[in-house]
Amino acid sequence: MLSAKQLTAIQKVGQKTFTLTCVIYKRQPFAFDDSNPYGDDTVAFASEGSTVRGWLVPASSVDFMLDIAQIISSSNSVLRVPAGTDIEPGDKVVIGSDTYYCSESTVEQTWPEWISVRLRRVQ
Repeated sequence: MLSAKQLTAIQKVGQKTFTLTCVIYKRQPFAFDDSNPYGDDTVAFASEGSTVRGWLVPASSVDFMLDIAQIISSSNSVLRVPAGTDIEPGDKVVIGSDTYYCSESTVEQTWPEWISVRLRRVQ
């Protein structure tokens, strides 16, 4: 079993690789539009984001889809951010000029050296 001091030391070593500036925008609760006959909900994000340092592991695969006479690519990458970072599925992450959406987060780990977040990017 690791002590709190040992875990903190391991986290510091891992965070030395976090060289990217990432801005996380929390997804707001769905706004229901009763006047919309299709029942679509509006997805909105907080106007202020929180900035953290992270490490982006490149996409292991790219999916291609056909949508209204155009090809759309979707890639899934992994972002590692410091333990304790507030990020959940549905949040928007901006890294440089690229926008990603969190599809999964490992915030509930028993050994949190960092948080691994699966990101989806649609182009």
